Amino acid sequence: MTMQRPKTTVATALAGLALTGSLLSAAAPANAAESASGPAASHAKVHPDRQRHTEGKGICTRVPRLEKRIDRALARLNGGVHTRGSIARMAQRVKNARAKNHDAVATFLQDRLTRRKQLKPTLTRERVDLKAVAAWCSTRDNAKEGDGS
Repeated sequence: MTMQRPKTTVATALAGLALTGSLLSAAAPANAAESASGPAASHAKVHPDRQRHTEGKGICTRVPRLEKRIDRALARLNGGVHTRGSIARMAQRVKNARAKNHDAVATFLQDRLTRRKQLKPTLTRERVDLKAVAAWCSTRDNAKEGDGS
């Protein structure tokens, strides 16, 4: 013996399916038209003169701040035992933890020390790269002044 469903439940479900289908079919052409033009098309409307004048401007304005930031980080890493964030201070903390037989803490601090030691050559390389960017920016600025624009 099977149970019969009320007619209103079946009618409501069919109406919901029909409504969903009609909404999806109406949205498909609009979506297709949008994807045909592509999102890149909206970015291509930038005026050519504006693009030429702003090329590299953002990085050139950030160079002095980035240099200060890298120099501060390197000074902190190269600091003495009493400088927070220095390699020497972290090495001392590892030594103290090992002396007190706190192996878990010593392992944790050793991992942090290893990370700091890896950070030093990375920052040094970034500083060299940033000096090259600063040189590029200065040649751009000199070229602009020479154009008279």
